[in-house]
Amino acid sequence: MLEKVLGKYKSIQRSLVRSFIIAISLVIILSILEFFIFIDPYIKDKFIEINLHNQEQVREIADIVRRALGFTIINIILISVIIIRINMKKMLQPLRQINDATKKVAKGDYDIELETKREDEIGELTENFNKMTKGLKSTENLKSEFINNVSHEIRTPISSIEGFAELLKDNNLSDDEREEYANIIIEESERLINLTGKMLKLSKLHNQNVIVKKHEIEIDEQIRKAISILEPKWKEKNIKINVNLEHQIFLGDDDLIFQVWINLIENAIKFSNNGGKIDIKLTKENSEIVIIVKDYGVGMPEDEIEKAFERFYQIDKSHSEEGSGLGLAIVKRIIELSEGKIEIKSKEGKETEVKVKLPAPNEKSNKIVIE
Repeated sequence: MLEKVLGKYKSIQRSLVRSFIIAISLVIILSILEFFIFIDPYIKDKFIEINLHNQEQVREIADIVRRALGFTIINIILISVIIIRINMKKMLQPLRQINDATKKVAKGDYDIELETKREDEIGELTENFNKMTKGLKSTENLKSEFINNVSHEIRTPISSIEGFAELLKDNNLSDDEREEYANIIIEESERLINLTGKMLKLSKLHNQNVIVKKHEIEIDEQIRKAISILEPKWKEKNIKINVNLEHQIFLGDDDLIFQVWINLIENAIKFSNNGGKIDIKLTKENSEIVIIVKDYGVGMPEDEIEKAFERFYQIDKSHSEEGSGLGLAIVKRIIELSEGKIEIKSKEGKETEVKVKLPAPNEKSNKIVIE
């Protein structure tokens, strides 16, 4: 109740209320002093000498009262102007500085940082401004990296296609060479199609706010299917996959959720060592379906974990040719749309654990009890 009237501690509202109380107190004190110093003695003298039939004396008393009132009004105006001036300077000066800083940000200067010791709304605004500039700077860096990565990812297959297409013009090529070059062109074309497909997919997901068509999905069967599809990849690296799957049903988009398991298991395979292992666990905890995919491969540094979900960010730069860096960004967006959560825990050079939590469907009974 007190905060609603006076405002929060160290807020501008509290400061203005405090200034108003000080101003009123000063006016009252000054008015009392003026009354006792300038008015009271004259009034007493006049009332001793007063002759009610003397109009001149009445006018003199009226003049004294008017002068007192004038002094009071002048005091109120002066004190109000001083208090308002002090508070306006206190509020407007930092606002002007923030406004100047905003103009610099609008011109693309994201390195600017504001400092303040204030703990009121101005202090909060300053803190949020610094958070904004850091976010914009991060976005700008990501944008530059995005453009560089897109240019690299698209240019590489296009250059390969162009180069081998030129080679196919050579009439002296043997049938085996011609077939080999044609296969390379096909592979690079598929790689390009895959990249653009993922970019379009991610763009569509970011513009989508809700999943409208939801179906019952058997999560355990989907994971088994994903493992089966990726069998050539994990067999090639002689990886052992340990599976512990409970039967769980989830309401969501079948294709999108399946894409999650494909991406997570494929990443686990990609970053596992030859002859390593991958643990996949599916269980239910309270009202959530929990899926854990854990590999014992290269891991990642702690400062890389948050960046793992950024578009075109690749955890292991040495594997840049193996992927586009879009997989986890797509996974995160699908999980968000499915009202779930995803988190990564990792130890560099040891292991990486990805945990997905999806809301379990409410169990409703079709039984009708007639009493």
